[in-house]
Amino acid sequence: MAVYDRRAHAALGALGVSLTGTRQVYRRYMEQVEMLRAGARHRGLEWTARDIDVALFWLGSGSELDR
Repeated sequence: MAVYDRRAHAALGALGVSLTGTRQVYRRYMEQVEMLRAGARHRGLEWTARDIDVALFWLGSGSELDR
């Protein structure tokens, strides 16, 4: 199960993706994860949704929010 938190939010922002509003945020987050998976697949990478989720977590962990 993916975890949408401030780190994932920061990572998506760094990628130019905005999830505004408060309704169905998790559903919209998972849609973005699937879009990122499709992009990876297009480049010959077989990433799972969990791989994308973990990558967003680590990308967001390096944000200004954690300093």
